[in-house]
Amino acid sequence: MRCAVIGATGYVGVRLVARLLTEGHDVAVLVRSPGKLAATGWAERVDAVPGDLADNAALAALVEGADAVVHLAHALEHADFPDRDRAAARAVSDAAERAGVRRLVYLGGLRPSGAASRHLSSRAEVADIFLAGPVPTVALEASIVVGSGSASFEMIRYLAERVPVLPAVPWLAHRTQPVAVADVLHYLVGALHVPADVDRRFDVGGPDVLTYLELVRRYLRLAGLPQSAAVPVPLPVPPGAPALAGWVVEALTPLSRHLVTPLIESLAEDLVCGDDDVLDVIGPPPGGRTTYDAAVRAALGQRPETPLAPGDPALAGPTDPAGSGGAVYRWGTGEACPADADALWAVVDGIGGDAGWAVPLGAWTVRGWADQLLGGVGGYRGRPQGRPLEAGDVVDGWRVEAVAPGSSLRLRSELRQPGRMTLELAVDPDVSGHGSHLRLSFAFAASGLAGLAYGTALRAGAPVVFGAMARGLVARATSVRA
Repeated sequence: MRCAVIGATGYVGVRLVARLLTEGHDVAVLVRSPGKLAATGWAERVDAVPGDLADNAALAALVEGADAVVHLAHALEHADFPDRDRAAARAVSDAAERAGVRRLVYLGGLRPSGAASRHLSSRAEVADIFLAGPVPTVALEASIVVGSGSASFEMIRYLAERVPVLPAVPWLAHRTQPVAVADVLHYLVGALHVPADVDRRFDVGGPDVLTYLELVRRYLRLAGLPQSAAVPVPLPVPPGAPALAGWVVEALTPLSRHLVTPLIESLAEDLVCGDDDVLDVIGPPPGGRTTYDAAVRAALGQRPETPLAPGDPALAGPTDPAGSGGAVYRWGTGEACPADADALWAVVDGIGGDAGWAVPLGAWTVRGWADQLLGGVGGYRGRPQGRPLEAGDVVDGWRVEAVAPGSSLRLRSELRQPGRMTLELAVDPDVSGHGSHLRLSFAFAASGLAGLAYGTALRAGAPVVFGAMARGLVARATSVRA
């Protein structure tokens, strides 16, 4: 099947195109940002049509020869997004009709029982435009999509981790039915294969109906963080509260207030599925609908039953907005080495245990003692002897996550700390053919307010500790060569 995807470089779009390509479909995408397309990982495998939704010629080229069109785009970050999205829906519907497209699929928002926000009203209007058109349409309507990179989920993450006291505004008591991003992809792909006479909208959700406060508190529990307090607000919530909240969220998170303010406005009513017809027409996801807890664990990289792989839709990707996946502190350095790559790799592969870490002033020893006082594994557990390191090996307070012999070593810290830390050491031959080069980098994914403080201190001390480590390892390799 040939599928034309609009909004292909957005959060859901990037993941959907990857899934369609994996299943053997031909895919055409409308490209407004070549740089973002290049970061998707599938740019060379699709037919890219430059242009945007205001370009009728680009739309015509996109849908030419397509069996189905999937519309995922919206203009939420623009003040006039209802007008933009309305015009785009009409243009897509007309182009699909002229091209003889047999199926149109749209992902919108659940419709509240009461008054809808501008955001949800616009999503409903787009669905209705498609359903009123001549091309049979499946309009999937969902509430919060749970996965790293989803704006709604990232808002929950950052508010949970950075706001220890929540004002108990009425919004927090409203109910919603979150859905895992993997389940959304299942329904989108399934919608391409429904019978030709299916022309309707479907509510899409997970098995749990929760209040927004419950979403925050469950996230904190699953992330292993202290629970936030909800403090009653003695005064009525003013009409401009969503805009004010948007400014607050922008100050506390990487998310833009232009994006989150319409999302906050949508919290004013319950957003719960009215029926489960999608399970009968498209069918449930393999293994059943994903619970909120399981979806959050996947987004946090905590899925023990099926280990997450790079590219898993639950994890943040390179095209997701800045800050997706939580706050991550990074630092890196490089050192030239007179010894050849084999000699430098031998030092890297022999790190830890009795050989130590080449860090100054006993920094590793002190950190290990502190970890033991906190009930952790401590800084010295030894390492395998007489063989190269392998994935899964223990090296003092670290565990080997991955190793490419002669090239790179990635370690994950098992010390007690408010977040997840990885250290990577890579060895490159010098391009001149003489000597080599060591690259050292770390990444610390912070968890909660303590994680932010720890990450800040870690990055500040990195040149002293990790810079010295890089120089020390190069010095070892050089001395062996001499």
